[in-house]
Amino acid sequence: MSNLTDFFPSTGGSSDITDPKLLPRLQVPSGGLKMKNYYGAISGDNNAGLTYQFWTPFFAANYSESFSGLELSATFNVYETILDVSSSTNGGYLNHVIGSSINNAMTETYKITVDGVATEIVRSTAANGTRGILGWVAPGGNPLVSATGNPGGSGSMGEQGYYMSIIGQQSSSPANGGITDGFIFSSNSYYTLPNAPWVYPALKFKETLKVEIKRSGRQTSTTQYNYAGVRHTMI
Repeated sequence: MSNLTDFFPSTGGSSDITDPKLLPRLQVPSGGLKMKNYYGAISGDNNAGLTYQFWTPFFAANYSESFSGLELSATFNVYETILDVSSSTNGGYLNHVIGSSINNAMTETYKITVDGVATEIVRSTAANGTRGILGWVAPGGNPLVSATGNPGGSGSMGEQGYYMSIIGQQSSSPANGGITDGFIFSSNSYYTLPNAPWVYPALKFKETLKVEIKRSGRQTSTTQYNYAGVRHTMI
């Protein structure tokens, strides 16, 4: 007869990730990435300005232990640092990385250095105006009631209900998107950053973590399209 050690080894188990290459990879159209704001409404990554919008926490000093944001410059093919944890007592987790918006035939490279070991992940795109995401996010977007009366609000795993997660915004045609460099793309799919990212698997670091991004070009000079961000959790 089996005992519990058959299912739960004495050495323990963990959903921690130690290799950045194992992080999920997504590409979304500009405006396709969402987050619940201060008032419980959903804001998109292409909202103008910072006040009460998607990018507010990434640039807020009082949120710096969890959020880090940077407006990437027009100096291309040079790494810019989004997050640099040079030392920590107990380490922490990298939850997700948000890249900037680039156009067809451009590339964006993410350099993630975990406890001194650097990994580069390159994203290329065949579409205009796509933003890259590394890490776990939730499918679905705006939680408003649909035209047919189906409720779309308050679901689990990122605050989306069934309608918007499954019916409202997901692509119904495989030809709509594809996978390039491991990045999954669908031009009519939305994704939302979870308010509780620690319930997802995350990239573990013991002491130091550095996240840098370089790109060969940009979609536009408009400010919010050049924002990049990192969500991390200290322990």
